Amino acid sequence: MPEGDAIKRIAIQLAPLVGEQLERVTTQGLPRDLAGRTVTAVHPHGKHLMIDLDDGTQLRAHLGMNGRVRRYTRAEGESRLAKLSPGRATLVLVTASTIVIWVNARTIEIAPRRAPMRGLAVASLGPDVLADDFDPQLAASRAAAHGSQRIADVLLDQRVAAGIGNIWKCESLFARGIDPRTRVADLSVDELAAIYSAARELMLARIAPAAPGSSRDQLAVYSKTGQPCPRCSAVITAYQLGDPPRWTWSCPRCQPPGGSRGASS
Repeated sequence: MPEGDAIKRIAIQLAPLVGEQLERVTTQGLPRDLAGRTVTAVHPHGKHLMIDLDDGTQLRAHLGMNGRVRRYTRAEGESRLAKLSPGRATLVLVTASTIVIWVNARTIEIAPRRAPMRGLAVASLGPDVLADDFDPQLAASRAAAHGSQRIADVLLDQRVAAGIGNIWKCESLFARGIDPRTRVADLSVDELAAIYSAARELMLARIAPAAPGSSRDQLAVYSKTGQPCPRCSAVITAYQLGDPPRWTWSCPRCQPPGGSRGASS
């Protein structure tokens, strides 16, 4: 499932839509009455992406496990659409020069200005980890209210802070030397804040353009079962946590259960 950094990158890619007039909007091949509206904003919140129109309508997309977004020139987009079954193209936005296609998105919501449920899905979320005004101490205070739960599970709770998924759960805990199975009550608020700060820093680094010749695959533990830890060379282990269970990766030496903790060196 795309995490907050992926949604932020999509928002950046779609920013040129702002000021553009929509010529056609479809959901699963069916036309929607939005032609002539102008895009006024494109903004993410956690794993959700919102597009605002000048009549007050808001489009909200959540990609789920298998969704993706692609932006094409008008000619190439029309060609791509012709090859897709209508059900797979969950949302299509067409302007004079551009076509944006959401494929297999889990949720597409089109909410007029006065729709009674408008904004509720995002209002139920915690602060966006990648927002300019994100406060790790506030996120830590919200997390601390879940003292009996494992830190790995609380990091995935979008109601506490939005945007962290399984990748950055594993990577931020490794960065801070904390075992994913640690109970929140066993961590101080400062330690919790450091975890959220680490997640934010790692995600922002992923959004930044890759340097020429470099690779974005700089993950330390995620999906590295049996490989050596980049810090100590111990074998990275994998196990399932949560409900539903999620594969989780950690270094048994750098992240010892109940052991000493600290930032990576």
